[in-house]
Amino acid sequence: MKRVRVKVCGITNRKDLKAAVDAGADALGFVVDVPESPRNVSIDCARRLVEAIPPFVQGVVVSVFKSLAHLETLCSSVAPNAIQVAGALPAALTVYGRFKGVRVIRTIAVNERTVPNAASRSAAHWDAVLTDSSVPGAHGGTGVPHNWAISRAIREMIAPTPLILAGGLTADNVRTAIEIVRPYAVDVSSGVEIRPGIKDHAKVRAFLKAVSEVEDGL
Repeated sequence: MKRVRVKVCGITNRKDLKAAVDAGADALGFVVDVPESPRNVSIDCARRLVEAIPPFVQGVVVSVFKSLAHLETLCSSVAPNAIQVAGALPAALTVYGRFKGVRVIRTIAVNERTVPNAASRSAAHWDAVLTDSSVPGAHGGTGVPHNWAISRAIREMIAPTPLILAGGLTADNVRTAIEIVRPYAVDVSSGVEIRPGIKDHAKVRAFLKAVSEVEDGL
């Protein structure tokens, strides 16, 4: 099995950024311009944090779709490696290749009513698809797992587009999640926190260690 990458999301400060990097994270996520999120940071803060990321670690802006112009502003102002987009999008909107040098990840909210075929229909228009648990009024970071069999079905249908698995992952359950879904990467936020927006560095290390042990055992 190929190595499963890890994104630590909801980073709000440099201490947590360094802890995630030191633990071996492949990517760091910054929730930007989403006032309803307890992990929200300003565009200026996100830019400073992205500038602090060392080489070979990816910076990902995480936001909710407002307009194409808003996405363009985030990409130009923060200069991330990728932007992750949640929320409803116009059916005719095409963003693939739109932002020079910035990859685009589409968030799909998963619940028992999610139809893998419908969810994966536009996968070819994204650099990656992230499946997260559907919780009313929230766009992620809820700490709630979903039916991983649905994410596995989506992963199989969108191949070769990479699938990133999120939603209630912890050091205790990530092995099972990876064995079921076989994702390209996993995304953790609330599962490694002391409180929303503040990471527990021991939990970050434990999560990265758990993922590496899954790889060793497969």
